[in-house]
Amino acid sequence: MFLIGDDFLNNFLNELKKKILVFDGSKGYLLQKFGMKGGECPELWNIEHKDVVRKIYSLYKEAGSDVIQTNTFTGNRAHLERHGLGDKTYELNFEGTKLAKEVMGSDGFVAASIGPTGMLMEPMGDLTFDKAYELYREQVQAVADGGADIINFETFTDVSEMKVALLAAKETTDLPVICSMSFESNGRTLMGTDPETVVVILKSLGADLIGTNCSFGPELMVDIVRKMHSAGAGFLSVKPNAGLPEIIDGVSVYKETADNFANLASKFVNYGGRLIGGCCGTTPEFIKAIRQEIDKINANLSSAGSICKIENNEALGSVISSSVRGIRIDDYESANIGYLSTKNDKELLNKLAGCDLSIVMDKVMDLSEEEYDCIQINIDDAIEAVRNSCSAGNGSCDLLSKVVNEAQGFLKEPFIFETLYPDELEIALRVYKGRAGIVLDAQALNSEKVDSVRHIAKKYGAVIIYK
Repeated sequence: MFLIGDDFLNNFLNELKKKILVFDGSKGYLLQKFGMKGGECPELWNIEHKDVVRKIYSLYKEAGSDVIQTNTFTGNRAHLERHGLGDKTYELNFEGTKLAKEVMGSDGFVAASIGPTGMLMEPMGDLTFDKAYELYREQVQAVADGGADIINFETFTDVSEMKVALLAAKETTDLPVICSMSFESNGRTLMGTDPETVVVILKSLGADLIGTNCSFGPELMVDIVRKMHSAGAGFLSVKPNAGLPEIIDGVSVYKETADNFANLASKFVNYGGRLIGGCCGTTPEFIKAIRQEIDKINANLSSAGSICKIENNEALGSVISSSVRGIRIDDYESANIGYLSTKNDKELLNKLAGCDLSIVMDKVMDLSEEEYDCIQINIDDAIEAVRNSCSAGNGSCDLLSKVVNEAQGFLKEPFIFETLYPDELEIALRVYKGRAGIVLDAQALNSEKVDSVRHIAKKYGAVIIYK
């Protein structure tokens, strides 16, 4: 039995210090076994077939899961509206979580399963930061009210969307947050992010546990876990599929055996795996086999007097990143930096001063033709001009964030910001898809705004660079 205290974050992490925990397996696979037809909304079963959902939760608890997930994976409003259920967003998430909590009680943890929206973030698609944020905020609030102990974002393929989800969770609830990405056979996410960059971005933003799920079977997932571990991820959540499915008579068939699946658990543990379960195709049989294997590992750890330690973030160090590329910026002065700056570019200054971003793309294309380590952006002169032109004297067109959005759609290099406008900086850091650097020179250090800049940098995990 777990002792559930007020500080549940520490409680959960403390349990991970003591032993490896067992996650659960697939919900969709069992729902289909119990009669859910293709195209049905799984979350609707949380109110129309409560007995079935409760049964599925119970099966995983009985199989040995320390953590069971809620039947809320596609429960965001965008998904539910495709089923005509947008007005039931809160109810479906609340009830699905409440059922899990009733089943688990104080015997373990309930992790609210939250998946991606199914839309592409701008500039690739139409999903804006604000719209994505509200979708996740709404769902997080509902599962938190329903009694979730953990927020588990899983099966994300775009780290920039995961970043929005993480911010929404951290700003809505104090619950611990797991961020789990899915990778392709080339070792990158669908949007091109490698495991190391995933760790840099999400760890710097305060993810409590990073991981990987779905994608493929356990053997192919080992290398992903190893790379995350070496990048400084600390504890990891790992949920492979039951191998790669074969399509037989139009049905996906998973041929991985439960015993072989479980035998690979020790490999994940060697690379920081501390929460281990299954994704697509896995059943209570798989979880029971994992339970038996994990019990052996935990017994060996206990007999050896070993205590699992949470790794610190030192491996992140001075690494900055875009959504697809990370670099260490220890020697700023020798770095090959490309500049998008109004300091010595009157044409850029005049255009941006009028909130005309048409010139930005021309400048970005010029920068893209060179091989830079990173891109430094300084448009404070334009921001000042915009604000001076406003009658109130404090107006803004969120210029820095708009420039960032324009530029990051085409430039793969990490960004460094140089600004003494804390409000502009914060908006820019929210929409930036990677881990930014923030440069402070002697003039900046003498500014009354420097403390605000430092505070914002800390909040978003940015790297302060002094020159």
